Order: sequence, then structure tokens, then C-alpha cells
Amino acid sequence: MKREITVLVHGFNKSKSDMSYVEAGLKSAGFEVLAVSLPTTFCSLEQCRNSLYLQIKEIVDNADTVNYVAHSMGGLITRSFIDFVGQTNVGKCVFIATPHGGSKLASIASGIPFYSAIFKPIKDLETGLRYISFKSPKKFKIGVIAGCKNNGVIGRLFMSKESDGRVEVISVKANDMDDFVIVPFGHANIHQNNETLLLVKKFLSTGEF
Repeated sequence: MKREITVLVHGFNKSKSDMSYVEAGLKSAGFEVLAVSLPTTFCSLEQCRNSLYLQIKEIVDNADTVNYVAHSMGGLITRSFIDFVGQTNVGKCVFIATPHGGSKLASIASGIPFYSAIFKPIKDLETGLRYISFKSPKKFKIGVIAGCKNNGVIGRLFMSKESDGRVEVISVKANDMDDFVIVPFGHANIHQNNETLLLVKKFLSTGEF
């Protein structure tokens, strides 16, 4: 029997528990799921990628198909990992609120003395970043979900209305995505809502939203 597994990758300053809603939802739908914890608070994107490598290398080598569901910075880590190992058994990727074009807030934070030296991922999230883009024709599908609820004080001060309070909708879009959808949620909880979960399930099953 062919083995298909979905890896859940969390974002900046979080752990695998941040993906627990998605994990429970996918497991209840019959998906085999693995949530990882990465050092996304103080380590660079490259270091996070290396941590992911250590945790899932054996799975990638032995599974028939590996899917990814990633939130925020987790999407950039996932892209870097797939490219780094030259992975050929990727099935589908769902990137939720991933700042493919960077985040204005990260750029602002980077200007604070010593901030980016302590919180190293900030440098990897600045606007104008160059994310790993997969050239066509690629063998796997990429679905991208953006949020449009900007109701926090920080978001209202520094972000446009077309954002999730942390990342602008236009920044979430990727030039290699196969489908794209916007949901009415903020950055912190966009992946912890049933509407998003249903979209994730549908994309993993059909390759479209």
C-alpha cells in the first residue's frame, strides 16, 4: 500500500502546537499527519530548514508522496527544504499566509537596534525577499491561502487594508501557485478556522480550492 503523509510546518515564534487545529482536522479526515517543531524564534531560515531536514529526511526517503501544509514563515522553510534536498515525491503544498514578497512589519522590526540580531528570522522575512520559486512544469501542486482581516492596532498603523494584519494579500501571492483564495481571517488564526481547514482538505484531495 502506498504511503502518503502530510507534514505541517509552523511559522515564526511558534511550535508544532500552533498547527494542532489543522492536525486534528486532517487526522479526523483520514490523513496521515506529522507536525514538526522548528527553532523559528531565534534561528535563521536556513537553520530552520536544516532542523526540518533532520526531522523528516527518513520520511521523505521512504514515503511515496509527501504533502506540506505550512503557515507563514513555514511556507518559506518548506520551499527551501524541497529545493535543498531536490525532493521528487512532493504531492501538494498549501501555503497559508506565507509572505512570499516579505512583510513590511519585518522590515520595520529589522530597523530596531539588535532586534534582527536576536530574532534572526526577521532578516529572512523583509520585503523584497527572494523566495524559492519552482519552475514550470513542476510535478506538484501549490495552493495559496491569504487572509484579509486587518483589525489589530499594529496592522492598522503599518499595513494596508488588503492584509491579514501582518502580511499583505499581494505579498502572499506566488508566481508558481496553481490556485489562490482569500479568507476573512487575521494572520494569527487564519489556520485555526474551519473554513481554512476545509480548503486545505479540498486542495490536498483534488489539487484545487
